[in-house]
Amino acid sequence: MQQMNVMYLTIYELSLSLVFSLITTYFATVFMNKFVLSKPVEWFIKEKHKSGCLISGALILSVLYLVRGSISESTTALQSLLISHNGFSLKILGIAFIYFLVFYTMTFFISFVILFLISEIYRKMMAPIDFDIEIEKKDNLGLSMFLVCILFSIILFIEKPLNHFIGSLVFHEYLDKL
Repeated sequence: MQQMNVMYLTIYELSLSLVFSLITTYFATVFMNKFVLSKPVEWFIKEKHKSGCLISGALILSVLYLVRGSISESTTALQSLLISHNGFSLKILGIAFIYFLVFYTMTFFISFVILFLISEIYRKMMAPIDFDIEIEKKDNLGLSMFLVCILFSIILFIEKPLNHFIGSLVFHEYLDKL
């Protein structure tokens, strides 16, 4: 029975990872185009614009990196449910999936708020440099690499606390009673 539970957890986690990595990439691109980037990702790709592609890819990677924690916390909820109910059922899977959707939505929007704040703060801190002109018009690869390094540093710094926050929302005692 224990081996089956491990298999259910693995299939659940792998399925969510595959499906929601694609969904996240799509929605991250849409949100980045609308709220963060000066030109759409598609424009940077079509124009073979190195700096814009680097920034766009880094932003999407950052969202994926932050959102992935929602999958592991949902798997933890499913594990608690499997242990407390001594087996698998569609009800248990449904509850874990609802947890995932809540966690996913939270981390997705938190990641965009973080990226938007980083963008706004850096634009104010470095006011003499017009990022849009430097990246879009001048294709300043050095500036893009600098911003990508700053972005990844902040994302790495924030990832653990964000995952701990999401993990604190798994109420194991309550799951035992479902």
